[in-house]
Amino acid sequence: MRFRNPVAAGLAVLALGGCTSTIGGAAAPVPGQGPVITKAEPCGLLTQQQADSLGVLYPGKERPAKPEQKIPAVCRFQELEDAPDGVALEISRSKDLSAVDYYAGALPGEKFGIGGFTWTRYATILGPSYCSLATELDAKTFIEVSSDAPGDDNNKACDLAKAAIPAVASHLPGGQQDPQITAPPGQKPIEPSGPLVSVDPCTLLKPEQAAQFSLMAARPMNGSSNDPKNGCQWDDTDGDKGKKALDLWVYTATRTEDVPGLEGTSAEQVVNGKKWLVYSSPDSPLCVALYPLTPTSAIKLDTGDLSDNAKACEIPQAVMPLVTANAPAA
Repeated sequence: MRFRNPVAAGLAVLALGGCTSTIGGAAAPVPGQGPVITKAEPCGLLTQQQADSLGVLYPGKERPAKPEQKIPAVCRFQELEDAPDGVALEISRSKDLSAVDYYAGALPGEKFGIGGFTWTRYATILGPSYCSLATELDAKTFIEVSSDAPGDDNNKACDLAKAAIPAVASHLPGGQQDPQITAPPGQKPIEPSGPLVSVDPCTLLKPEQAAQFSLMAARPMNGSSNDPKNGCQWDDTDGDKGKKALDLWVYTATRTEDVPGLEGTSAEQVVNGKKWLVYSSPDSPLCVALYPLTPTSAIKLDTGDLSDNAKACEIPQAVMPLVTANAPAA
């Protein structure tokens, strides 16, 4: 997952200008009444539980302050490896460095009242895909929370930063305590759920049913990531050409649109009252059929015909009704 360098952002802040709307009614702390800071320690502004709720790794990794360059200490909390749209989170806490000096006179942009403080967004040379939100604790201390946009959706650049601010604020004098923390969609891996969680994929096509298609005995397969956790393969018996082995994968924590291998033209097909999606191409010997039981759980059939592209979907078409009948109810 890409993530821009907030240090570079701090060195080259640009003015947003014109945008001064405020959300909420929380006021900033009174200058001069902030805490006495002997060491910034920005990594202490999230607990393990809060990091888990936000979908970032704990503990964070601190980069020390560089007073000569007017750069505060920064803590980076990396996104979880299996998060589909995850981004990293960075928290800065200054010591003897004012927000005025750090942002080099940039005009304040949009303001948000969160967690008992007013947070201001400043634009950087990194553009709208990067979000920097800051609040002043006193004349020489400020907190900055930063995140970027998942994928290319600049509208979501601030989502993780705003989600993290209540947690950060709970560690500051005057901050609201015991906040409800919720990660933005896609920031955390989807939890396995649905009727397929406890299903053995090799039971979705019975031995006597596989024998009808001259397939060998079922052989369990392990997924290469945490989802699918398991699969099953029935090897073909006609050599290197002809029908391809039949692979069946069970997904329990993957959105339909994120299931790998869905290539070619899709065609919706109703089998025994259940919707399947069949993917094929005239130029490919492969055919994939997907049976979504819930928005994040599905059964995928992957096979084809290595001698005749036109026959690639013959086995899936014949197997789909059997698998549908053997699968648990959605």
